[in-house]
Amino acid sequence: MDLIKGYGVTQKIEQVCFDNSIQPLDPSTVHQVPLATGRMMPVAAFGTFHSDWAQNYMEEATAEAIRLGWRHIDTARAYENEEVVGEAIRRAIREGYIASADELFITGKLWNGHMAPKDVAPAMDTTLQALGVDQIDMYLNHWPWPNVHTPGCATDHRNPGAVPYIHEAFLETWAEICKLKQAGKVVDIGTSNHTQATMKLLLRDVAQDERPVYNQMEMHPLLQQTELRRYFESEGIVCGGYMALGSPNRPGRDTFKEHRADMMDPTIQAIAAELGESLAKVALAWAAQRENKSGGYVAMATRSDWIAENLRVATDDLLSAEQLLRICGDDTPQNPGIDANNRLIWGQVFLWPEADGDWRILWDDSQVLETRAGYQTFKASWEAHHKVQLETTFQG
Repeated sequence: MDLIKGYGVTQKIEQVCFDNSIQPLDPSTVHQVPLATGRMMPVAAFGTFHSDWAQNYMEEATAEAIRLGWRHIDTARAYENEEVVGEAIRRAIREGYIASADELFITGKLWNGHMAPKDVAPAMDTTLQALGVDQIDMYLNHWPWPNVHTPGCATDHRNPGAVPYIHEAFLETWAEICKLKQAGKVVDIGTSNHTQATMKLLLRDVAQDERPVYNQMEMHPLLQQTELRRYFESEGIVCGGYMALGSPNRPGRDTFKEHRADMMDPTIQAIAAELGESLAKVALAWAAQRENKSGGYVAMATRSDWIAENLRVATDDLLSAEQLLRICGDDTPQNPGIDANNRLIWGQVFLWPEADGDWRILWDDSQVLETRAGYQTFKASWEAHHKVQLETTFQG
């Protein structure tokens, strides 16, 4: 048992508990958002990132989520459990929770290590085989650069071959993703963790039918990313948020003393008390209701009651307009809301040498390159400057 601080009062609560007596929700009552292609996507996605401790329970948790009414399953090659998720889908079919995988909306992701053009199609085929399907509904490019980290790496892990975003290279990867769509292996395509600069470059250089329709990004009440999200949505790109509950059991490499817990925020706690609801439901209700229900969220749990509760948020409006305003604010100094730019995934394990150890460079668009030649020029300039810095700065 762990100390849980999100579902009512602080107490000892079992993290894993599956209960077949809990009744499923009607999937048709879950709010859906229209994509630019005209298709509908359930706003609530059941996450399958394992956070290490949950890996042994992912098959049962995913099958239970399907039983309870979840129809959007969020996966990724990087989670190292596509085969487990595939078995959960097959189990759900055997148990009669769904007639076939066609009833699901499956989101998958191309891992950084497979972004070389020659690796994209084989990576897709591996994902389809692991999941046991012929086609997935949404395929995202997981991160905008090919930098990798070893599974289970520590906070200070660095890949010496890491590079910043190089648009010329990314376009080659994107072209292969578009081919997957043309071949019918993917229905819709999107991005994950893109910034405004990288998205502007992508939209500038692709045809109308090659545009991404979805971007998945970190979003929760203390990191609302309103300006970036509004830019994406102005371009017809729906935004879904991961870390929707702050992922309290995230890996140690992504945990820092500067982080704040969304469910410990006084406004979230006050609204939960007013409603007589859990802190988690308030946080997810913000994700489901923000700005005309324009986006969605990814959430994972390994308890039947929490799995059902996390989905129920997407069926009815929990927050009043006044409560939503207290969380979001209204873009005025008088009512800023509770957004604190509290990013939980710094991404420091992906840093390239020229970022000089500053994780904020991954997100602030200060090192976005158009061409490989431009990167080499930038790299040479940085190395010359860095050499002088090392030679002239006192090394205490």
